[in-house]
Amino acid sequence: MTRKMKLLTGLSTIAAGAMLLSACSGEGDGEGAEGESDVTVDAPVDAGAEGEGAEGEGEGGESEGVAERSGDPADDNVAYLHQLGMMRGHLEAFSELYRSGDREMGLMHAKHPESELYAALAPAFAARQKAGFADELTALVAAATAGGDIDEPYNDLINAMSAAEPDASPRETILAVSELVKSAAEEFELGVDDDGSITNLHEYQDAYGFVSASRVMLSQIDTNDINTTDAISHAHEQLDVALIAFPGLVAESTEGMPSTLYGAAARIEIAALGL
Repeated sequence: MTRKMKLLTGLSTIAAGAMLLSACSGEGDGEGAEGESDVTVDAPVDAGAEGEGAEGEGEGGESEGVAERSGDPADDNVAYLHQLGMMRGHLEAFSELYRSGDREMGLMHAKHPESELYAALAPAFAARQKAGFADELTALVAAATAGGDIDEPYNDLINAMSAAEPDASPRETILAVSELVKSAAEEFELGVDDDGSITNLHEYQDAYGFVSASRVMLSQIDTNDINTTDAISHAHEQLDVALIAFPGLVAESTEGMPSTLYGAAARIEIAALGL
């Protein structure tokens, strides 16, 4: 346990630095950052077998699908959970805005089944033999458009989304959370100027929703393993740091920076890859 935590601490500094440099240059925020972390963390574990070990990790069952992930939500649990997380993120922003009385702005985050985000998941639902949640999503949007109570349709939708989730490992779920926080950083970067002025409120709110959805995803991991529990706790701490960048869902400026979110994403990824 002590050796693992020392490893995580050292690698956290390296990965976070790489991620922050990537964020500043505007290049490699997504897939590149992920690939670098995979190599860095796996090498010290079995340096002599790195070349073949990354390919064969699935046989051990502990690191399945990380080094050789397809990126296709149809068979890649991390990619699939990331996409579901983005849907949840939009709903988190919608729910908070709608319930606070800002219904028109909230509706901008309620995605129809015909939306690009849901449509991208449709093939994955079919491949995984999941029913999806088009009907529940339609019912929620209809209720919100009519200005009515959304409690029942919202709960129905969340239950349907939970039923669509895969039987993922804690490692896969935490990796998906890292991806979701990276997406939040990208949205934040689009919505906030260098001087902290919020120029695109919708993108800023999407970023907040993605971080909020990440907390929900972490809370759903059921484990008795101390290493997994430590990784989840570490990830929650990083999300708390990320949320400091959001003074409120409706704001004109923020002292937060994209680098804070990119750094949180990197450290969450490190925690996941240590499992």
